[in-house]
Amino acid sequence: MKEINTPTSDTYNAILHAYDFFNQALFENKLPKVIITYSRQRRIMGYASIGRWVNSKQDYVDELSVNPEYFAKYPLIEICQTLCHEMVHIWQAHFGKPSRRGYHNVQWSKKMESLGLIPSSTGTPGGSKTGEVMLDYALIDGHFMKHCQELIANGFMLPWVDRYPVYRLEIPVLAFTLSGTPIELNKKGLPKKMLIAARTALPNQREILQNSFSESIETNEVNNPAIASIITEEDPYQMLTSKPVSKSGRRKYACKSCNILVWGKPGLKLGCLDCNLQLKVVD
Repeated sequence: MKEINTPTSDTYNAILHAYDFFNQALFENKLPKVIITYSRQRRIMGYASIGRWVNSKQDYVDELSVNPEYFAKYPLIEICQTLCHEMVHIWQAHFGKPSRRGYHNVQWSKKMESLGLIPSSTGTPGGSKTGEVMLDYALIDGHFMKHCQELIANGFMLPWVDRYPVYRLEIPVLAFTLSGTPIELNKKGLPKKMLIAARTALPNQREILQNSFSESIETNEVNNPAIASIITEEDPYQMLTSKPVSKSGRRKYACKSCNILVWGKPGLKLGCLDCNLQLKVVD
């Protein structure tokens, strides 16, 4: 039967290609085949679920899911970084000893480091390397960066992206040297310049995105003039969405500290008395 390219095959084959590429480059092609899925779970870029699928022969296959809401506004290097983070969970499930569900243990942490992805609870140098919610940052001269640059240079792209992506202000993609110096990267993942020391204090781009589950885890512009009116200097790193506002006219407000939610009409100025913070509009 002649193979026909469709939007479905194009978009899933792109992620499968990246999985196979990093499997060969970073895992000696030892990771099993997986089923790729897309999931729009809020504030999660991806997850891995071990043995989630089964066929009539009782063969089990892992699921690796990525969130397409981040494709349009987040550089390819971050999508690849999320993919490899989840591939380490799959590696540990088959060749190591995972801890309880959701916990990133020492073995997982050391495997990440061997790939040039340094675990950090803050997403920057100095954070804890094990824990429930674990981020990571790339070493500029690590294996991941080397092969990710190769993948992008060879034409890797995401042919289809969500029309209503998670939005944000443009923050430089960061990698770090072994000593902790931040490096600004271009869209191809290549170094642009050293950043001043103060930039290390900036929130990591994935800090509020990637809650990895071990149940087991070039940008297209979307025209939306309303986005500019939502962004404020008070909270320049907030996550936004370009999804249309509900016809009901109500907006959802949240406290960034305790996550309390309140619904009300647009334009309200609400505060959380417990945390002494102003509530922000969320999608």
